[in-house]
Amino acid sequence: MNRFTFFWAVRKILRRSRLTGCMVLICLVTAPLVLALVFSSSMMAGITNKYIYLSNGHILVHGLSNIEPDKTNIIYVDTVISGSALAYSSDSTASFVIKGITNSYFNEQRQKQLTFITEENINQSNLSGITLSRKTAENLNVKIGDRIALMIVPDSSNSVVAPKIVRVNSLFYSGYDQLDENLAFVSYDYARTLFPSEESISTEILLSNSLMDKTNVITSNFNDNIKYSTWDQNNISVYQNFVTSRQMIIIILLLISCVAAYYSANIAQQMIQDDMVEIATVKLIGGSNKLIVASSFISVFTVTLLGVIIGFFLGLFISFNIGPFLSHLAESGISAFSYYLLDFDITIPYSDIFLVLSSLLIISVISIFISLRKTKRISPIQLFTSL
Repeated sequence: MNRFTFFWAVRKILRRSRLTGCMVLICLVTAPLVLALVFSSSMMAGITNKYIYLSNGHILVHGLSNIEPDKTNIIYVDTVISGSALAYSSDSTASFVIKGITNSYFNEQRQKQLTFITEENINQSNLSGITLSRKTAENLNVKIGDRIALMIVPDSSNSVVAPKIVRVNSLFYSGYDQLDENLAFVSYDYARTLFPSEESISTEILLSNSLMDKTNVITSNFNDNIKYSTWDQNNISVYQNFVTSRQMIIIILLLISCVAAYYSANIAQQMIQDDMVEIATVKLIGGSNKLIVASSFISVFTVTLLGVIIGFFLGLFISFNIGPFLSHLAESGISAFSYYLLDFDITIPYSDIFLVLSSLLIISVISIFISLRKTKRISPIQLFTSL
């Protein structure tokens, strides 16, 4: 690229507000693209963690297991008892899965996923206690200290169906109502009386963060007598929804990128029309069409690239500072938001962002070059026809 091409391209950028407008538009398109990718990826990662740490673990071994934590790959192993139940209050009903847990169940990792609500001055009672989700308590219209009736779904043919009266000792919430309202916790010993069958016992295994997506590394060492399932197998509908949602989001954002790229090409075409006299003059003094195309391409692509870069950092800035707004939405009580997790750690999907933004730039390059082919039709004779 010679100096003339460079300075002509810079001159076009500096003197044309249209190119500045193109940069602003690309920036305003790129920032929401980055925000949408960060938001969706972070929310999916957050929901995944909720299901893993509160529902079934990374790996669920069916029945008792002698697997021991090694603090490197397997960090926690917990035996639980679970079964289904119907809860009755004075004016409402709810169904959920009861998990019987030991005192060590809510370890450091699980405590990061939920918040407990307790009362210090609750009266002593001979009734067994239960921990409901805040959402379930709202549905049943009960509070801490109230009593509810449980109708246990039998886990064996020998079980006798009879209502159980329990007291709400505490509440919890994880930020994801769709999971919360399907869970309740009781002590392991009490759960043993509710679900006496050995089939109700299972072992939840939590892996280190480095192995979260590599459960096969652990399960490959299991002997043939161990029956197990992974978190995505236990929550197949949730996992498939994540996969489908991610694919649809990427497709939609790629289509939006195509629209932004088309705008860059349209700017290039308009610039050719505005610079027709200059282009004809350059050709008259011996300038090649390659030189003209190069200078026009540099000017349009430069503002497009600047718009993408500024939009990328603007999107990241908004992503890291949108927490208070999302927390306000989460606390608003709007029922539509119960299907979403609005309290999560920010996860930047660099690969997805690179895919979308590189597609935007590649399509822009192709579109701009297609538009700049029209410079071949401009000849020096047009200098005289334009007078």
